[in-house]
Amino acid sequence: MMEKVRRAIQNKTLASFVTVLLLLLWLNQGVIQGNFDTLDANFLHWVRHFRQPGLFEFARVSYLLGEAEVVIFFILGGLSFLLWKRYLKEAQVLAISSLGILVLIDKILKPLFSRIRPAPGLIDVHGNSYPSGHISGNFMLYLYISYLIAFQFPKLTVYVYSVSTVLVFSMGWASLYLNIHWATDIIAGLCVGYLSFLLSISLLKTIDIKYRGF
Repeated sequence: MMEKVRRAIQNKTLASFVTVLLLLLWLNQGVIQGNFDTLDANFLHWVRHFRQPGLFEFARVSYLLGEAEVVIFFILGGLSFLLWKRYLKEAQVLAISSLGILVLIDKILKPLFSRIRPAPGLIDVHGNSYPSGHISGNFMLYLYISYLIAFQFPKLTVYVYSVSTVLVFSMGWASLYLNIHWATDIIAGLCVGYLSFLLSISLLKTIDIKYRGF
């Protein structure tokens, strides 16, 4: 029975990985060919109709909570907690995944696509825009932490994943509202973050047998 459950989970994970990977490849091709330029511009133009002083402050805080300077403390705190609890394998995967997605986004994908951000942004942000490193890094991190919490406390599964999703989508909305990312940057960032999360838990299951049926 457990073997059937394990295989069902593996099949579902593989199917979702392939589906999201194909979506990301389609987005990549569209961005290179400029297929989404008009759609992205029109969507940001529509978002501008909702600009209000209170929303601006909320968006600014939501975006800044995902900045590297803030996230690094969150990662270090998570690593410290895992090491304190002697979850050494979980800490190793967190460290590898966090470093890996940083290199993938900043050193490979963004220079490869060299996509210019919308202008003018409502806050000062530099660098290329595609895919959103803000979204991909935080999405991977929050999903991984949610996975560990859900493993220890199954009754909290829906809550922790819901909170993680809401936080990341708030950051994505803030990026659009502040005019510093195109919509396709956000979607691609979600794809990269999710794929990185699946690779992270696959690595965790490889080095720690207790996660293989979860």
